[in-house]
Amino acid sequence: MLAEVIVYLRSLLAAPPRFRPNIYRAVGLWARGTRQARAWAQHIANTRGLIDTTIDEIAPRRTVAVLGSGPLFDVPLEALARTFEQVILVDHAHLVTTDKRIGRYGNVTREWRDLNSATTDDPLAFLRERADLDWTISLGLLSQLAAAVPEARRREVVDRHLTDLAALPGRATLVADLDYRIVDRDGGLVEQADLVSGRQMPRPDLTWKWEVAPFGEEGPDTRRVHTVGAWLDWTP
Repeated sequence: MLAEVIVYLRSLLAAPPRFRPNIYRAVGLWARGTRQARAWAQHIANTRGLIDTTIDEIAPRRTVAVLGSGPLFDVPLEALARTFEQVILVDHAHLVTTDKRIGRYGNVTREWRDLNSATTDDPLAFLRERADLDWTISLGLLSQLAAAVPEARRREVVDRHLTDLAALPGRATLVADLDYRIVDRDGGLVEQADLVSGRQMPRPDLTWKWEVAPFGEEGPDTRRVHTVGAWLDWTP
């Protein structure tokens, strides 16, 4: 708990005033990921692996943007920084826990951005205008954008992000949480939900299960598992 407080306070001081309300939730995500490192290991390995593999298909390698970079658990930052001239990490909350990794590279920058079309007009315009953008990775962002708005607007936000992502210069890669299931210790279904608001998605190139909350994380006798899909070259 003390570590979380320290990370929160230091990150809060470093954040632009407009984005400070986002720090609390970001610290919670970082703390959960640290606490559940074992449960999240396969998901992180899958995500890093597909990014590492796709690097070889990108040419030229001028600028790559990671949307929803978060605590960098699932971002192979070192590989991206070695192979691209510029790496842009985009999120509405950047924590000081990432300072050391980012500080090793002079070609890695952070962008503080609200990427939600419900609260920002044309949220990806700043990337669409870059002639040197060769690759954009939307990383676990889609369901977060939807969850941040009232239910009546979620499908609109999902559709807009997917359309805008495909319209960017260069390659777009999408990694998205599609649904979740909460089950009890006997395997019985307690709750389930569609995380893309009914959007019909093309068949993903890769899919896997991510145990976001093992038993004891959100409840003593329940676990929550997400289905993750990955599209290496996203087109609607």
